[in-house]
Amino acid sequence: MNVIAVVLLGATALAGLVIWLLVERRSFSTPTFVALAAVPVLLLGVAALFGLGGSESGDTLGHVASATGVAVAASTGGLVATAMLRIADRRDRRDRLNLAAGHDDEPASVADVSDPRTLRGGASIGVLERIAVVTTLLAGWPEGLALILGIKGLGRYPELNRPPASERFIIGTLGSVLWAVAAAGVVHTVHT
Repeated sequence: MNVIAVVLLGATALAGLVIWLLVERRSFSTPTFVALAAVPVLLLGVAALFGLGGSESGDTLGHVASATGVAVAASTGGLVATAMLRIADRRDRRDRLNLAAGHDDEPASVADVSDPRTLRGGASIGVLERIAVVTTLLAGWPEGLALILGIKGLGRYPELNRPPASERFIIGTLGSVLWAVAAAGVVHTVHT
């Protein structure tokens, strides 16, 4: 059963990478984008179920599971975080239309939360963040999460005063970190 869980982890990483390359080349509507992002989420969930149903794994399988878990977090977390950002944009679009129509005193030129120009370099930072999160959790040092998030928050602090930037930071970071924690959790099910 643990071998199947590791194979599913690998399939999750591969599916996430293929879907990410697909969505980077084409523009999809938010519902389609979210449906595509759900594929790796479902695969990771099934991998967790197989991991829970298995017996203790050997060292080699455990190491492969750990490496694959890091690959899942790094390759797929951006897709999940972007899907969450696009959902947030969709819900906020009505508010932005009200601003543009002059129903509020705030400026009408509020950018989309999912616009990557809002916080440049977020995708690269997210990959590094997820690798660090999974690595600290698999190393048995959960306190490292506070260090990682603290460094990220301090590094982004000057940019967070713009309205969409703070929302993008919170949604993207939480989506990214939760995905990395889920990947580490699945690896943990294979180890036990």
